[in-house]
Amino acid sequence: MKRVGNILKTRREEKGYTIQDVNKFVKIHPKYILALESGDYSLFSDIVHAKGFLKNYAQVLDLNVDEVLAFWRREYEAEFEKKQQVSEKKRFVLSDVNTKEFIISPKLIFSTFIFLLVTAFFGYIYYQYSTYSGAPRLDIFSPQDNLVVSSSTLDIIGRTERDAALLINNQLIVLNPDGSFTTTLSLNPGINSLTFSVTSSIGKKTEIVKTVIYRPVEVGPVEAN
Repeated sequence: MKRVGNILKTRREEKGYTIQDVNKFVKIHPKYILALESGDYSLFSDIVHAKGFLKNYAQVLDLNVDEVLAFWRREYEAEFEKKQQVSEKKRFVLSDVNTKEFIISPKLIFSTFIFLLVTAFFGYIYYQYSTYSGAPRLDIFSPQDNLVVSSSTLDIIGRTERDAALLINNQLIVLNPDGSFTTTLSLNPGINSLTFSVTSSIGKKTEIVKTVIYRPVEVGPVEAN
């Protein structure tokens, strides 16, 4: 059976045309002319592209266009259709895979739930460990350090952990249910050192020392009338 490429090349040589001559006649790039003569249709984007170039080339060579197209159709059209089917199948498979990747399935929901549950569990364990393994918190809101007062009594306000034990100058202080505390201390004239010591349920200790200066108001002598 005659090959289309052989028909084209033989006719071109009979007419004494070079590839460059054909390029000038029909404005077809030389690489496409060589592809038509060699039967390499991989350069063409689709069957319409190849058929259009083949028709123009056959007309330049004064060949029977219908006859050339008939040979070409039997020889290559089936190959083009097969190649197109394979290409479409690949696109379908890739599209199907991409679609599956974004489908929210019950398995994905369950896996996500388990992941969040495990993360929350270990987060809670870490929080508990950080809370109970470290030194207990102790906040003294009043008094401020190096406070100077003129009263012999001093109000103490603060907060610590509710299961801790608090001592102020070795005196046990009763905590409120939320860990807050208030108490009143008597001061001596001059410098008073207040030692706040809190011990957690596992024996960890925090200590804060504050200084309060008590300066009594001096009362002058009362003059007799």
